[in-house]
Amino acid sequence: MSEPDWPAGPSVGFTLSQLGFATSRRFGQIVGTLGLEPRHFALLRAVREADGQPQQAVAERLGIPASTMVSLVDQLEARSLLERRPHPADRRTRLLHLTGRGEAVLEEATALGAQWERAICAGLSAGERAQLLSLLRRVAANIGLADGELPDRGTGQRPEPVPGPAGSRAAGPGRAGNGPGGAGR
Repeated sequence: MSEPDWPAGPSVGFTLSQLGFATSRRFGQIVGTLGLEPRHFALLRAVREADGQPQQAVAERLGIPASTMVSLVDQLEARSLLERRPHPADRRTRLLHLTGRGEAVLEEATALGAQWERAICAGLSAGERAQLLSLLRRVAANIGLADGELPDRGTGQRPEPVPGPAGSRAAGPGRAGNGPGGAGR
């Protein structure tokens, strides 16, 4: 077996996986105190950024399939956090708007998220944080993740394992390979 063509030592993929899981789990707990899930937060934030945008456009921007988007909007609308309004010129289109309650909950969630962000970035200068974000965005682009897109497509579920080559140790659930995205530490 030949040596891998990346440097020995910790795997970037595994480290990102660890960080992603830990930060996502903690963020979920944080916004959960407000009765939200991270996907709800992302949707509320996207609506605030472009209030009055068609539901389909928001779904496309976040990479959420239409059926999942309908369910998410239904959940938030039932809690009076956002509302659908008819489009003035197209009766098939619904426009999304934050309610006053939705804005207040989003502000609180954003403040809690900012506290978590400060904890995550403790010890980094503003320049180091900016550099880290820049590098992470490049890595995200390398794997086809658009800026702002939800990697789980709004399902709230963890991805299924990808089977490895026949006979590979990476071929079973709960096993990570030693390749660039695997567990080779």
